[in-house]
Amino acid sequence: MSASRMALLWGLLALLLAASGQNQVLFLAVHHAAQLLPGVVWRGLSMFGEWPLVIAVLLWLVTREPARLPRYTLAVLLGIAAAIMLKAAFAMPRPPLVLPAGSVHLLDVLPGNGSFPSGHAIAVALLAGLWPQGGRGWSWGGLALVALVCLSRLAIGVHWPLDVLAGAAVGYAVAALAGRVPERALPGLHTLLNALLLLSAALAAWRLCLRVPNEAYAGYNLLVLLLAARAWRQNKNGA
Repeated sequence: MSASRMALLWGLLALLLAASGQNQVLFLAVHHAAQLLPGVVWRGLSMFGEWPLVIAVLLWLVTREPARLPRYTLAVLLGIAAAIMLKAAFAMPRPPLVLPAGSVHLLDVLPGNGSFPSGHAIAVALLAGLWPQGGRGWSWGGLALVALVCLSRLAIGVHWPLDVLAGAAVGYAVAALAGRVPERALPGLHTLLNALLLLSAALAAWRLCLRVPNEAYAGYNLLVLLLAARAWRQNKNGA
């Protein structure tokens, strides 16, 4: 299914949930059911919606399809801008700040910004929407990853269902928009890509030198380092 159709599907689900008025009820049902699995599982799934990891994956993909760098760059910039502006515009409080004490089992650090929409959902849906199409299996795999990351944000206790549905819709919509950008081989691409990979690796190493709050935080930064190293080798061989 195309990114534009996925955006419509997730957007429709968000509208239906908003119209039903069952946002809090659904959150509590899903959040409590998800406690059957340990927190490490949900934090591990959630890390696939971290922007540094999504960017590292896209840079790795660029080493295979260099002409897609303008498309991916636009997608990341639009996705991050949409997350920042929408969060500031709606300023929706997160579940632990609204629901009675003890009703939310917070499994990670509570972010200090707004809840709507989910930045993790935007990031992972953007990645799924931009991923090179390799048949129906890839589409279903991307959809499953988006759904699991969205579910993890509810399980961790930091987002409402409406946040993740809207976030996924925005991410797919951005991917569909960026997909219209023509592929173009840029002059000095290998040098530029090496600089971006070095910056990505340096930021991941710096984050690891800070106080690591949990294993998922360390995990996604280590993945960024590994992806950057692999992409660097591929880019060097392709130069």
